[in-house]
Amino acid sequence: MLREVLNSSVLTEAVDAAPALPTTPGVGGGDILSLGVSMFIVVAVIMVLGWLYSRSRFVGGGGSDVISVVATRALGPKERLLVIEVADQQLLVGMTATAVQTLHVFDKPVCVAEKVGDPTGFGSRLRTALQEIGK
Repeated sequence: MLREVLNSSVLTEAVDAAPALPTTPGVGGGDILSLGVSMFIVVAVIMVLGWLYSRSRFVGGGGSDVISVVATRALGPKERLLVIEVADQQLLVGMTATAVQTLHVFDKPVCVAEKVGDPTGFGSRLRTALQEIGK
């Protein structure tokens, strides 16, 4: 009985008369290439801006040779200890969100300032993040 209904001409005519569903075009290789190039450009712009920001002389006091931060240690979210060198003399400074206070003045230098570069710069952080992703 079911075969007779399925084979009937009424059902066949109803299926033929139904409107065709619209087809959507597939994603081609050109679309994927365009997306990849766009993403590469955005990432490159972000990296260049980060590099320029880390090299900027206007951020963090600039490249002054008179005052330099020799060492720093975070004590809390907004509290730090800093060893600062000013005119060949080192000072231990306590810094909070609202105050900066000299804690001690050293007679002899306790550590030597490294002039290699900023180890916490954007490039270093990006390299570390990429190495962690690669693991």
